[in-house]
Amino acid sequence: MHESVAKRINLESQPLVSAKKALADRSTLTKGMRLSSYLLPGDWLKTFFFLNCISAPRKLLRKFAGSFYRMEQLYDVLRDFNAKYKGPFSILEFGTANGYSFAKMLYATRYLGLENEVTVHAFDSFEGLRAPDGKAEISLGGFEWAQGQFKGNYEILHDYCEKKCYANYKIHKGYFEDSLTPDVIAEIAQQKPILVWVDCDYYSSSKTVFERLLPVLPSGCVFYFDDFEFNFGSRFTGEAKLVHEINHGKFGDEIELVPDRQLSLDSDCTYRFIRFSESGPAYEKKPHRKWEGWPRPIANGSPLP
Repeated sequence: MHESVAKRINLESQPLVSAKKALADRSTLTKGMRLSSYLLPGDWLKTFFFLNCISAPRKLLRKFAGSFYRMEQLYDVLRDFNAKYKGPFSILEFGTANGYSFAKMLYATRYLGLENEVTVHAFDSFEGLRAPDGKAEISLGGFEWAQGQFKGNYEILHDYCEKKCYANYKIHKGYFEDSLTPDVIAEIAQQKPILVWVDCDYYSSSKTVFERLLPVLPSGCVFYFDDFEFNFGSRFTGEAKLVHEINHGKFGDEIELVPDRQLSLDSDCTYRFIRFSESGPAYEKKPHRKWEGWPRPIANGSPLP
């Protein structure tokens, strides 16, 4: 074969050889994209195919499979505590407004047959938000809190609960510093909280809630912060500031909030309260089969159990 012809054939085959080598060295996804790039003509078509046939479906699938949905955790928490501990329990919602989440909490206890075990408490002034108080409650871009937002209706919420024949609820009307009285705290101590739902938006309000509840919180109690991502979750503002302060010793060296990834999935909103101390409130464990401590015998060499 003439030398120039052989050289031309070799040059023409180089893209195919390079593509084959790349396919051998990459993940399945990258292999597929490399093959698509080789088959599709022109950069415009390649880009259109990537954005609409690869990137968009991947984001949709990831969002569908891994996105946090706050109501899902209600059932997970109730099932978990009911399986492990003896009641009575309580769920505490701070920032109830018109009762959208509160109604779902109550129904979750009914659906799971736990109305006699779990009391759901709602705390709200029903007058809307106060005016922002200080830098910790000011938006750094995007949504801003304003006085009067999220004003709820106590009478409508109370009538709804009565109409649905719920008996395991209490609505505490007033600002948190007024409604979290010693008597209410004493009642909560008898109905150990398993989920504290913080939807009061402001740092100052969230701090008041935590300070009042701290003496009666057992280790393992779930905290959900609905507005943790205010200002992108900055530790200088909102509920994220409170979490940062708790985990840096402001409320005691043996107190922390540990992210619960099984409940929060792709969010930073859900935590487990930890009190690293032998004293303090604790859940009463249900009896369970005692583990004798024997190691597992050899089953087989495959990855299957």
